[in-house]
Amino acid sequence: MKKAIFIGLLAFPLISNAQEPEEKPSYKKSYWATVSESILSLGDLGNVSISSGQTPLGTLLPIERSQPVPRFSAFFHLGEQFHMNLSKNVGFYTGFGVRNLGMINRLNDTIRIKQRVYSLGIPAAIKIGDMGKKHYVSIGAELELFFNYKQKTFLGNNRGSKVEKFNEWASNRTELLNPSVFAEFCFGRGNYLRIRYYLNDFLKAGNQTYKVDGVTYSWLPERSQLFAVSYGKIISKKRK
Repeated sequence: MKKAIFIGLLAFPLISNAQEPEEKPSYKKSYWATVSESILSLGDLGNVSISSGQTPLGTLLPIERSQPVPRFSAFFHLGEQFHMNLSKNVGFYTGFGVRNLGMINRLNDTIRIKQRVYSLGIPAAIKIGDMGKKHYVSIGAELELFFNYKQKTFLGNNRGSKVEKFNEWASNRTELLNPSVFAEFCFGRGNYLRIRYYLNDFLKAGNQTYKVDGVTYSWLPERSQLFAVSYGKIISKKRK
C-alpha cells in the first residue's frame, strides 16, 4: 500500500503537466485582413516637349519645365492580405488589391493634366517587429496591372477650366505592368503608413496627347517617375 502511494506521488506531477493546456502565443500565426487606404502621390515629368498636329515635321518643339501637383485620392482602394507570422518578431504577407493611382502636372502656364489608372496589385512583404502588438516595419515589392486609364485636361491659370475628359481600358498611354518597392510602418490598431516608389515610368513615351478646341497636341515627357505616400487601416481581420 505504501509503495502504491509513493508511486502515485511521483506520477502526479507528470500527469498534471500533461493535462495543462499549451500556452497560446500572443500573436495570430495566420490571418486574412481587409485593408483600405488614402493615397497622396506625386509625378515628375521633367522637361516636356509640346507640338500641335499642325506643326510641320522637323520643326523644333518648344520645351517647357513641367510643374508637378500633389494628387490625393481616398477612393477606391481595397485589398485583401494574407499574413503569416513565423514568430513573435518575424512574419510576411501577400494578397491582392485594387488601387486608384495617378499624377497631376502643369505642362506649361496654361495646360494642366490629370492622369490616373485603376490597378490590380499583388504585394509580397517581410515584417519585422512585435506581431502581438502589431508594431512592425514591412519591406516589400508589388507588381501592378494598370487596367483602366482616365485623363482630364484643364485650360487656364490656377485650376483652369476642363476642356477634355476621356477613359480607356488597357490604354497604350501607360505601362501595362509596373513594379514598385515600398516601406510600411504599422503602429498598432490596424494603422499603417506606406512609402512607395514605382520602378518604371508611369507613362509610355510617344503616346501622349491632349485636345483643346478641336486641335490635338502631342507632348513628350522627359520621364514620368511616380512616388506615393499612403495612410491605411486594416478594417477587418479573420484568423485562417
